[in-house]
Amino acid sequence: MFRLKSLMFLLLVLPGLLTTATTGRAANFSVAPVRVVMNGLNRTERLTLKNESDRPLVLLIKPYLWTQGADGADRYEEKSDLIIFPKVLTILPGEERAVRIGIGVAPTLVEKAYRIYLEEQPSKDEQTSQGAVARVLMRIGIPVFVQPLKHEPILSFTEMAIARNGLHLTLANSGNSFAMAEQILVRGLDAKGTELFSKVLGGFYLLAGTRRTFDVTLPKEQCAAVTRLTANTRNNGTDIHTALDTISGVCGVP
Repeated sequence: MFRLKSLMFLLLVLPGLLTTATTGRAANFSVAPVRVVMNGLNRTERLTLKNESDRPLVLLIKPYLWTQGADGADRYEEKSDLIIFPKVLTILPGEERAVRIGIGVAPTLVEKAYRIYLEEQPSKDEQTSQGAVARVLMRIGIPVFVQPLKHEPILSFTEMAIARNGLHLTLANSGNSFAMAEQILVRGLDAKGTELFSKVLGGFYLLAGTRRTFDVTLPKEQCAAVTRLTANTRNNGTDIHTALDTISGVCGVP
C-alpha cells in the first residue's frame, strides 16, 4: 500500500485577476497495489483508493504509454490501450473506491509498460471561491506492465571503461520484461583489495530492451592507487557484477 501525505506538485488556481490567497492542506490517501502486472490470463486488475483526509477527494485518472529512450530517460505519451473505469471519481472522507484496469489489446511477445497517474483536482468550492487558492495537489504514478506469458528480464553490465571524466558504465536489460535495478554500488580497490572509495547510484526501472549509461566521477586524490573497479547491483534477488582492472594503478586517461 502506498500512503501519500507529502506534496507532489503545487497548483495555483487563480480565478480572474484577484490576488488574495488562501491556503489549504494536502489530501491524504492510500493506494494499493503500488504496481500492477497483467497478462493474457489475467486481463483485469483493480486499484483500491482510500481517502484518509477530512474532506472529499476528487481524482482524475490518466493512463500513459511508458517507454525509455536510448539514454534511459523515461518518456510518456498521453495515449494508451488500457481500459480505465472510472476516469474521474470523488472519494468521501474515510471512503474506499476501486478503479478497474483492463487490457484493451492482446499481449505481445515483449512486455508493454504504462503509468496510471492519479491527479488530485480542486474541489468545486475551490474552483468557485473568490480570490486565489494556493494549495498542494497530489499527482502519483502507478506502474502497469502487460506481460507475455513467458517473460524474463535479463540484466547485465554491458560496458565498463575509463574515460577522461571518470568511469563510463552501462547497465542493460536484454530480456522481454522490466527489471528493477536496486542501487548500483561502484567501488575502487587497491592492489591488496582494500576499498579506497565507493559511490552509490540510485535504483530505477529498466524496461524491456533498454539500457542506462552512467558517467561516474572518480576521486582524483585516490586515482593513482586504484587498481580495480567493481560495480554491483541486484534484480529480484539476483546479483549482477562486473569489474575492471586498471593499468598500472591509474584510473584515468591523459
